[in-house]
Amino acid sequence: IPVIGVTGTQNTTRIARLIAWLLHIRGKHVGLACQDGFYLGARQVDASDSTHWATGQRLLINRSVEVAVFEHSSRMILSEGLAYDKCLVGVVTDVSGFEALAEFYIDDLDKLYNVVRTQVDVVLPQGTAVLNAADPNVVEMAHLCDGQVIFYGLDPQLEAITTHRASGERVLFVHNGHIVLAQGSEETALIPLASMKQAKAEKPEMVMAAVAAAWALGLTPELIAAGLRTFESDPKKNY
Repeated sequence: IPVIGVTGTQNTTRIARLIAWLLHIRGKHVGLACQDGFYLGARQVDASDSTHWATGQRLLINRSVEVAVFEHSSRMILSEGLAYDKCLVGVVTDVSGFEALAEFYIDDLDKLYNVVRTQVDVVLPQGTAVLNAADPNVVEMAHLCDGQVIFYGLDPQLEAITTHRASGERVLFVHNGHIVLAQGSEETALIPLASMKQAKAEKPEMVMAAVAAAWALGLTPELIAAGLRTFESDPKKNY
């Protein structure tokens, strides 16, 4: 089944939930394993932290699941590893927080980089890495991806975004309150951030990461915008 993985420390639970919601309204039977719980379709099976390897295996072997979304932390990658060998989309938000991983002998950003890069290493050749253009360490992971890369960032003038766009590749940025989906010189869609019910409470970077993953999976801008309008912060209201 198609697998989507989200790794980092910045709003990864929210990103995973929003990706799952966008796929849900597309009509897919989505499995979701994140800190907010374990979901099969519209049912919350477990409300406890479900980012563990064993929970991921439960998701992968369930025959009713058409697409699986996983949230990961560096701690779980170090202690248990990813629950899957390959993924169709891998999202990386940042490389930070090595201070909390001293027990694993991770004591600087370079060592943490080698942990977080795992999410990019497992992207399939036909898949996509969704990377935060504002984090230099995340940007550095682009050359490790066997598939395509989509960069996202608030500032359209970020070097990673301008260079990637100049090569005809896909990027997302914010302009005049809209998420701009661009490929090369062409701006393919504009999605208003204000369309979200909790627009003021949500961080634009979180929304962009999820939108980029949905775009990589072939969802139309119209469907993505509809998903943003109906997404609820409370997980119990979404499912």
